[in-house]
Amino acid sequence: MAMSRMSYKKEIYKAAAKTFEITCFLFPLEEEEVNNEFQEQLSLSHMQSVVEFSGAIDGMVVITPSKALLSAMAGNMLGIDEPNDDEKEEALCEVANIISGNIAPIFSKKGDICYISPPKLFDSRKELTKKIKDSLKETVRIFLDEGAADIEVHYQDQEKL
Repeated sequence: MAMSRMSYKKEIYKAAAKTFEITCFLFPLEEEEVNNEFQEQLSLSHMQSVVEFSGAIDGMVVITPSKALLSAMAGNMLGIDEPNDDEKEEALCEVANIISGNIAPIFSKKGDICYISPPKLFDSRKELTKKIKDSLKETVRIFLDEGAADIEVHYQDQEKL
């Protein structure tokens, strides 16, 4: 009988939810709570932040927020009403860095260290050039009170290491 691989979706979701709550004062919603009026807030932006990690395992975290969430993150973090594009980019990178810092350790089962690279901005309309050899991918969508975000975690298949 084939053994199924472990899913990290629950840990990824918890790390993201905690980061959005503490850092951005944004709170998770259950999918059932998202109504039709809220749908326009779910349109994903073209802005992504990519954070690579290495050490215990090679991987990367890609965060794509909705347009509404991008503004809410920056506004709440900086205490301003109308954040500009630079402030939105900085807020996204900071949130991506924190989420990645909380996700990377779930892959270091033997206490090995994971090194996290600085976040990079990326346009989602272009293809990621970085590829992880023998990679697996977990994707989590988190709904928040002011938008949503997709969080993709690409990581090496530990069984092939």
